[in-house]
Amino acid sequence: MRIPSVTLCVLLCIFISSCNKDDIIVDNGTLKPIIILDNVSGVYNVKVGKELSISPTYENADDALFSWTIDGKLVSNQKAFSHTWEEAGDVFITLRVDNENGYAAEELKVEVKDLLPPAINLFIPSKGLKVQKGHDLLLAPEIANQDIGDFKIEWLRNGIVVSDKLTYTFNEEILGSYPITIRASNEDGLTEEELEIEVVENMPYTVFFQKPYYNAKETTKFTFAGRSVFLKPQLEYFDNPAFQWAVNGKAVEGATEPLLIFTPEKDGEYLISIAVTEEENGISVESKIRVVCEPGAQSSRYRAANTSSSAYSTDVFEFLPAPGQFVNETNSGGFKGDEITFNAANQYAAERLANKKYVSLGSFGGYVIVGFDHSIPNKGGYDFAIQGNAFLSDQGGSNEPGIVWVMQDVNGNGLPDDEWYELKGSETGNGSTIQDYEVTYYRPVSARSNVYWTDNLGNSGSVDYNSYHQQSSYYPLWMNQESYTLTGTRLLPKNIQIPSSGFWNNQAYEWGYVDNIGSDCLGGDSYDGTGQMNGFKISNAIFKDGTPVKLEYIDFIKVQCGVLAKSGPLGEISTEVFSFQDLNIK
Repeated sequence: MRIPSVTLCVLLCIFISSCNKDDIIVDNGTLKPIIILDNVSGVYNVKVGKELSISPTYENADDALFSWTIDGKLVSNQKAFSHTWEEAGDVFITLRVDNENGYAAEELKVEVKDLLPPAINLFIPSKGLKVQKGHDLLLAPEIANQDIGDFKIEWLRNGIVVSDKLTYTFNEEILGSYPITIRASNEDGLTEEELEIEVVENMPYTVFFQKPYYNAKETTKFTFAGRSVFLKPQLEYFDNPAFQWAVNGKAVEGATEPLLIFTPEKDGEYLISIAVTEEENGISVESKIRVVCEPGAQSSRYRAANTSSSAYSTDVFEFLPAPGQFVNETNSGGFKGDEITFNAANQYAAERLANKKYVSLGSFGGYVIVGFDHSIPNKGGYDFAIQGNAFLSDQGGSNEPGIVWVMQDVNGNGLPDDEWYELKGSETGNGSTIQDYEVTYYRPVSARSNVYWTDNLGNSGSVDYNSYHQQSSYYPLWMNQESYTLTGTRLLPKNIQIPSSGFWNNQAYEWGYVDNIGSDCLGGDSYDGTGQMNGFKISNAIFKDGTPVKLEYIDFIKVQCGVLAKSGPLGEISTEVFSFQDLNIK
């Protein structure tokens, strides 16, 4: 993620490709120095009385001058820096490297602590740890401060040590709940993590349908006659599922795939059910969902604008970012620090958008849903615009694509609880674009820590804590669950580090995305979003299979961060939005 605040432009010029080419390369072809930290987050931990060594690597620094300063005082002029602190506290160090062509600089943070006991992070599913009897369950926690002396780890069952390895494989034939203790220690102390594993006869197979937004009260689908509804359940614990769909109790012949395309021909209510069977043991679970076909044509729900209608969004229905360095941030992020409920978070986002200040969506899947005091008609051209803060430079610029979804208020209740349709973009249909991609983010155990994630493809990683945004956590304060899952369309990352300069370049996508300098960019580029916006066409709305949806208008818009990637010291790529505008109202 780049740093969108104007007040942090100095950092932008140091780290990313916002600098002009003339600022990087001089006439004789030589380059400014480049700093590559040995800790990408820029945050170092050390004990009182122990020496810390910081050893960056450099490019274009053969004849450079090095300076390390603390509170403006020079403390070293060497390539590497070593020091021992005798008091606990936070220390900020500025590293500057100068050659005849210019300079590079980094601000580092050192957290000096009296003790550094181990810190244990283990991904626990929202429904707890469960395993089928006789099957293996591998436990592999993340443990910090293993490098402190006398590190040891033990796994205990009923007070008895059963392993002293970093990972532990649990297997049990007898049903029941089994408490496990992870005990990690070093010379600074002991840390214990208690967990419980439930051994079950069969896994608690679950089948459910996703709600249109996190706090929606139900999953009912609403449509008009002749408009298809795409139904695909979410599954938990299944390994080899088989499917059978039914409509109003009657099995649909040949409907044995996980996706059902249902197209009602007349108004009324339809009860759709799916039976999912685990082929290994024959256990079957059924789930049902209502599809309501509203009477009349879609024009019956159209809300025309009048002379008092606003050209800009008037409501934020839900703001749920993925973890990110601007989430909960009270400085440039604009949070107050007391946003501990969804209502407070939605109000934060509404106030920011009303003043055209950025709302950061965090890492992949983070989103904001807005509404208007009227319907936005489909005029065939650019119907609405969304402001971001993408920008260009001679090195390529910074783009953090947000995917746009639109919805009609089919049931007329004023809530975004109908059907979302993605607006296609240049990456739609590419083999590298992943639909129905899921990422689960886990609350950090300790403050100022990375936020770990897993996805539905078996991958894992982290949103990294850094020295520039020092709030206690990047995990949303208003998310009470220990983990949450975000689902959407994932684009292939296009961020690269430029070998000649070391800068990170978040390259642009051709068209169709927020916060992106594409062919649909209606304004210039800037750091604060005031000059950069993208235009969007309602006519680009598509069903899940990529076929077009004929929408005469829309009522709600959702923007969702479409990339899961990090750009070195800039942190996670995340979409920023500043405003939503109906282009039909001048």
